Amino acid sequence: MKIAVTFFKKKENKRIYDKILKNSRREKNKYINIASSDNIKIKNYHIIAVILICIIITLSCDNVLYFATNISSIKSLNITKEDIIALNSMANINNYTFDEEKQEEVQKPIEQDYLAMDELANLYNEQAVFKNITKDDIKIISENSTYQKINVCGVDITNYSTNRNIDFEAILNSEDKYFTKGKDEILMYTTHTSESYANSEKYKFDYTSPRRTTDGNYNMLYISSCLAESLNSKGINTICSLTPHDYGEYNSAYMNSRRTMETLIAENPNASIFIDVHRDAIEDLDFAPKVNLKGYDVANLMLVMGIGYEEEENPYYMQNLKLALQIQILANKIYPGLFRSMIIRNSIYNQDMKENSFLVEVGASGNTIDEARLATRCLANLLNILYKD
Repeated sequence: MKIAVTFFKKKENKRIYDKILKNSRREKNKYINIASSDNIKIKNYHIIAVILICIIITLSCDNVLYFATNISSIKSLNITKEDIIALNSMANINNYTFDEEKQEEVQKPIEQDYLAMDELANLYNEQAVFKNITKDDIKIISENSTYQKINVCGVDITNYSTNRNIDFEAILNSEDKYFTKGKDEILMYTTHTSESYANSEKYKFDYTSPRRTTDGNYNMLYISSCLAESLNSKGINTICSLTPHDYGEYNSAYMNSRRTMETLIAENPNASIFIDVHRDAIEDLDFAPKVNLKGYDVANLMLVMGIGYEEEENPYYMQNLKLALQIQILANKIYPGLFRSMIIRNSIYNQDMKENSFLVEVGASGNTIDEARLATRCLANLLNILYKD
């Protein structure tokens, strides 16, 4: 939800507060994808007015400020410390830049490192991965009240959800998923658009905030475009959304990207795979998980799957897990060490909208764009194996 806020009079502040509260009550509990912590409850008009006015004075901005908020996903009107901090690096959609000509200049022609990743994939001949599977291929490694560690056909999985009885055997005993080139399109978007990487010799850029930038040539818009370009080069049609969604404030990102997804799904009935392209965000900004393939450092990939909540499961979670497992089993054969442990959570991540949806973390904040680009090439090669001409 994008809200225009003006700060002239106290009664205007009260009017806006009433409007936000009304919207909150009307849309509460919709599209909940991430949890808030350390909530600071604002219970009267005067407190919120003072906070907002102080923020505006600090920012020295114009009279009208546009920002995205996740009011619709909050049970009551709560403002977190993170919300307030995020406003200090306010960025709305107009702050994002993306130079397609510049992107094409650094992307093309296909370089030797891409060809090296292709060579590894070309060595793989078999397609089916779900065959000759037994119960022995599913092992519970460890389990406690927080998580369950499982190994499924060599794929490490950390299950943080409360569902400790996922029927992996049913998935493995079903037919492999296959798609058709020219028909089954791949739709990709970036919920946390401003996520970016460490500078490198080839990719030098300025940060908007720590390891984040609104310059689309160096954030997830570029990484998703790299993935789309590689898929297109293999004859797979893609829809790559360049719509930014975090606007400098993470708590509204999933709500925003969900609305983008609704539009894209309606406009692209042939879309069959849906990918949310992320970069892992952890406290250690220098964390850089990678693997060396044919002499090249490649950022690790990680699949994050949302199976829904305890009270309402994601209706597509089994189909989504099946695709994710097929991709990661293939990766273990072709690119050993490319993937980190798959994550399963009591969340949605917009994966309840269509089957064959997944969230992929391309490296972390300490990786470079060079390493992330190579990871997208590997993912494109893996997806290509699932496509028939």
